[in-house]
Amino acid sequence: MTWRFLVLIALVSAISLGCKESAKSAEDYNKQGNAKYKLGDKQGAIADFNQANIAGYNKAILINPNDADSYFRRGLAKYELGDKQGAIADFTKVVLIKPQYAAGAYYVRGFTKSELGDKQGALSDFRKALELFQQQGNTEGYNKSRDMIKELGG
Repeated sequence: MTWRFLVLIALVSAISLGCKESAKSAEDYNKQGNAKYKLGDKQGAIADFNQANIAGYNKAILINPNDADSYFRRGLAKYELGDKQGAIADFTKVVLIKPQYAAGAYYVRGFTKSELGDKQGALSDFRKALELFQQQGNTEGYNKSRDMIKELGG
């Protein structure tokens, strides 16, 4: 066997393994989550249910790349799985797609940035959320944003 053939085999194997993993559907994750829940692995079940949600949101985003709601919900699922950078990217997409409805996205993005130690980024997002919540007349969102700004010393 030549080295080119070995490289080709390695490449095909890598592609095949990748396809198997990416072919896992939302239904597969839900089944796996249900099985884990029945065995008492509640954390594992939650992780699988979040993966199912992400798979579903990925499909929705492929169909409609301007679906701000799917980006927002996928961001929440990513956050729950610990992918905070991925969550921030999705919340940012919401802000870009529908800035007039982005108060919640600014708020959760600010919260996520705060957890990652980006105090200035968090303060900036909470201030924007505060402004948008005020414009919307959303007192609860306004108060929560104000509280987070105070908590961060802003």
